[in-house]
Amino acid sequence: MSITKQRLLCGVIPALLLILAVSPVCFAQDGSYVNAEPHLRLGAGARSIGLGGAFTAIAEDATATVWNPAGLGSTADLSLNFSTQQISDQGMLGQSRNFIALTKTLGSYGAIGLAATNFGVDDIPMHTDADGVEDGGRFSRSVNAYSLSYGVAIGDYNIGLTGRMLADSFGIDSVENQSGFGGVDIGFMGHALHIDANEEQVPTFHYGIVAKHLGASLGEGTVPMVVDVGVAYDLYMGNVVTFSADIEQEFVNLDESAFSMRAGVEYTIVTYKSTEFALRAGVRASRDVQDLFGGFGVNIAGLQVDYAIQDGVNPIQGVGITHYLSLSYGY
Repeated sequence: MSITKQRLLCGVIPALLLILAVSPVCFAQDGSYVNAEPHLRLGAGARSIGLGGAFTAIAEDATATVWNPAGLGSTADLSLNFSTQQISDQGMLGQSRNFIALTKTLGSYGAIGLAATNFGVDDIPMHTDADGVEDGGRFSRSVNAYSLSYGVAIGDYNIGLTGRMLADSFGIDSVENQSGFGGVDIGFMGHALHIDANEEQVPTFHYGIVAKHLGASLGEGTVPMVVDVGVAYDLYMGNVVTFSADIEQEFVNLDESAFSMRAGVEYTIVTYKSTEFALRAGVRASRDVQDLFGGFGVNIAGLQVDYAIQDGVNPIQGVGITHYLSLSYGY
C-alpha cells in the first residue's frame, strides 16, 4: 500500500469513529428539542461565507473557532479576525451580528483561540394587527456567545475542541437575562496529496468532520446538534483554485429539511509574494431552499479584507440580502 493511501486511511478511520461516537447522541433526541439560537448556524468570516459555508476542511484561521476547531492546529502564530454581518429585510438593515476571535500558537503544543459573537435586534414591535398596525410595545434582544478553543496538528492530521457559553438579554419594559451552556464542538481535519509549491511540500487535498453544540441549551430550549463533513482540493497552476464541498445534518425536529449541501470555489491571484486577490462563489442547497453567495478578498502582508454577499434565506430573518465584511490579520 502506498504512503498516500496509508495517510488517507489513517485519516478516514478517526473520522468514522467520530461519526459513530456522536450518532447515539444525535438519535437520542426527542420531540422536546427545539431549534434554539439559530444564529449559531450563521458561521463567521466573509471568506467562508463567500464559499457558501463550505469551510469544514479548510478552516485554518481564527474563524476555525466556529467552523472546525481542528483547524487551529494549522493557524498562523498569531491570528485575529473581526467580522460584521448586516441582515436586510426588504432593503432595510434590521439585524446585525458581530464576531471577533484571537488565536495564538503554543509551539508544538498546538494553539488556543478565544472568540465572542454578538447577535442583536433592536426596536422590534411586539404585535401587529391584520392591517400591519402596531398594537403593542417594542422590545430588543441581544445574544452573546463566548468560546474557548484548542487545536493541535499531529503530522497531517488535526484535532480540536471548543467549549462555549451563551448569554441572552431580552428587554420589554425591563431587561431579562439568562445564560446557558453553549455546548462542545469536536473536530477532526486531515491533509494529503502533497506537491512541491513555493519551495516546500504542501497538501492539496483536505478533509474534515466536526460535531457541534453537543449538550448545548439555553433556558427551556435545547440547541440542536449539527454534524458537518467537508472536503476540499487546491489546484496549483501559478495561481491557486480551491474547490470545497460540505454536507450538514442538523438533528432537530422541524418540518423544514435539516440536511443541506454546500459548495464553493475560490480563485486566488498571487500578484506579488506578499499580495493576493481572491474571487469567490458558493451555493447552499437543501430540500426547501437554495442560497447563492459571492465575494472577494485582498491580502497584503498578512492583513486581509474580505467581503461576501448572500442572496436567499438565512436562519434568522428569512428571505433577504445579507452582507458580510471581515478584517483579519495573521503572521
